[in-house]
Amino acid sequence: MDMCPSLDAFSDAALRDGRGVAVYLHIPFCLARCGYCSFFSRPFSLSALEEYLGYLRREIDLWQQRNPALKQARTLYFGGGTPSLLEADQIKSLCGLFDLAQEAEVTLEINPIQITAPYLQKLGETPVNRLSIGLQSMDDKDLAWLGRRHRSDRIPAQIRLCREHGLDNLSLDLIYGLPGQDVDSIRRNLDYYLALSPDHISAYLLTPDPDTPLGRDLTSGAQTPLPDEDDLAAQYDTLRETLIAAGFEHYEISNFCRPGMASRHNLTYWKSKPWLAVGASASGWLPPLRYTNPADLDQYYHNIDTQKMPEEAGECSLEQACADHIMMGLRLLEGLDLNELQSLYQYDLRSAKAAEIAKLSASGLLALEGDRLRLTDTALFVSNAVIGELL
Repeated sequence: MDMCPSLDAFSDAALRDGRGVAVYLHIPFCLARCGYCSFFSRPFSLSALEEYLGYLRREIDLWQQRNPALKQARTLYFGGGTPSLLEADQIKSLCGLFDLAQEAEVTLEINPIQITAPYLQKLGETPVNRLSIGLQSMDDKDLAWLGRRHRSDRIPAQIRLCREHGLDNLSLDLIYGLPGQDVDSIRRNLDYYLALSPDHISAYLLTPDPDTPLGRDLTSGAQTPLPDEDDLAAQYDTLRETLIAAGFEHYEISNFCRPGMASRHNLTYWKSKPWLAVGASASGWLPPLRYTNPADLDQYYHNIDTQKMPEEAGECSLEQACADHIMMGLRLLEGLDLNELQSLYQYDLRSAKAAEIAKLSASGLLALEGDRLRLTDTALFVSNAVIGELL
């Protein structure tokens, strides 16, 4: 089955809920690069940031000229890098390039060292209504090993400060699988996290890219080895059990929330809805276009100067879009809607992979419940391997 041949054919039907598109804005500057991070980033300077923002605004304008529907936004997500290096007036200016839905979710990733009363006061003048805080751990030994500059004893006061300034939709990041971590240290960490009463916790397994400084050190033996697979599985199970017992909903493999507080922006990805992504290295999905901007500032600037839009690099095939939908949908604890999959892609997964589904179900790794296929609790930690058998 052919997909529509160009972005010009990307109709408003792709945004048929009428509330606009999800928008990701990448801010690729950091004060210091963490040794485990593989995301595209560059050293921060005021002049470099100002130049970048000029190009970012021009890219947004190019997209909106191509399709005016892309001016309507239901979520904005400032990611990085360290987007909290933006001044509040810069954030407000970027938000002003979109017509935000009345109940729009606007998330800013923030480094704890930038949580100060003056910054939060100014931030309150912007549409930002959700903070994703790069906490990573409440153990100072972990923070030192990760190269993080904040300290755990300051965090409770900083969380109170956020709430005092009206920013009470708070998500905290946690990294597990560090050297020396075990089930007991994970429990202690979670006790600290829960005492902060966040609305959302994202728990990520440390998976160093071989090309990062940490990855190279682990390969060469210069770093203490990471916990083995059994230890990591036990840490993950502890995370799940502790957070669910505390009243959190486990709604995606790595994400937990208080009822009703799931990340609406990230649900766009997991449900394969369209999203606009702008900035160097940003990846977006505007059917049939799945695109990634250059992870190089000079090339990114050149593309904007020459009005070379990323769709010229190619379009996503129906088969690839279907595979991505399966992969992302199975990350959700609610599972994959097989009827929706067949309606969108004319692909009957239940028939096409009947043998694989039967085998994985018999092994206790998949559950077929009516028209939904989901991973069992046993399969969550080995999800990549399980999902791979269905692609």
